[in-house]
Amino acid sequence: MQSGSRRSWRIATPFFVLALGAGLAGCGDGKDKEAARAPETIRAMETQVVRKELVEPVTGTGTVIADKTTVLGPRVTGIIDKVFVKVGDRVKEGDPLFQTRDIELKLKVAELENQVKLAEANLRNAARAFGRSAELHDKGFVSNGGLDNARATRDTAAAQLGIAQAQLAGIRQQLADSIVRAPFDGVVTRRDVDEGKFMTTMGVDVSMGSGANSGSGVVQVMKIDTVYAIVQIPETDLRRVGVGTRAKVTVDGLGRSFDTEAAVVNDSVDAASRAVQLRLPIGNGDYAVKPGMFVRAELYPAPRSVLALDRSAVQGTESARYVFISENGVARRVPVTLRQIDASTVEVLSGLKEGQQALTGPNLPLIADGTPIKVETVAANLP
Repeated sequence: MQSGSRRSWRIATPFFVLALGAGLAGCGDGKDKEAARAPETIRAMETQVVRKELVEPVTGTGTVIADKTTVLGPRVTGIIDKVFVKVGDRVKEGDPLFQTRDIELKLKVAELENQVKLAEANLRNAARAFGRSAELHDKGFVSNGGLDNARATRDTAAAQLGIAQAQLAGIRQQLADSIVRAPFDGVVTRRDVDEGKFMTTMGVDVSMGSGANSGSGVVQVMKIDTVYAIVQIPETDLRRVGVGTRAKVTVDGLGRSFDTEAAVVNDSVDAASRAVQLRLPIGNGDYAVKPGMFVRAELYPAPRSVLALDRSAVQGTESARYVFISENGVARRVPVTLRQIDASTVEVLSGLKEGQQALTGPNLPLIADGTPIKVETVAANLP
């Protein structure tokens, strides 16, 4: 019996070992599967939603114009006798620019001066005659009709003197106007006529035929100690700018920028381009900035308060933006409405409040809604 029992143990033992091994193996597989199903904790950083003052420049392009531009033609009809300036000359107010031949005017002045002297003599005689007539009328030697005639003669002589004096003043003014002078400090930018051309006060070149207009004056003068940048901006930005808005104008041709402010905002919007013109003054004491130059302008409206967030925290497409926040050690997806400020910052329009933290960092693409997270560091806040 004993020997039989030993044989039974020897036979049974291998089956027991196999069964025990299978049971232990089964227990191990369950734990491994459970461990495989447990989500992995992801390390992340946070960045804060902060309030900041935002200045968003309004940009535009345009052209430089002179402060004043005047094309000057003759003030009296005649031959252009002398042109005193050339293109590029700087002139002061009152400097002579050109002269119309004045010999006929000087002769006319002399003639009218004598006409005035003659009228003055006639008036003196008529006044004395009236005085005598008045005395004799008082004594009864001159009738009322005779006194009236003497008075009329005196008044006529006075009127003739007035006419002669007015004619003399007019011709003297023409003589003065034969020299055309600079109306302001500036620079000569065009000269269209040389000496010898006959021109009327309307700029007519008689050599071209009766009534033919030459279409130009003699010289053009520009006032450019101050110039203006005429800049166009979209009408959608009109509400953000106004007279006094700070600006910077860059003249690419000079490689220089000038600080200024909007002096004029045009009240008319161009119907074709939907643009508004602004006038920005530029101090130009050295005349370096030339009318016609291309300029770029940045205008700086008053700052506005915004909620700003680091762009690195934002996920999703343009139509469905979202961020992740940490909630009890778990990532929670939060839809947000944003507006781009610059390459690294967005404005939060909805979805987050000031002071809230959004997840960021290199592991952000691995995070989904409900992912266990561990915040290790806090990303630097926006400036």
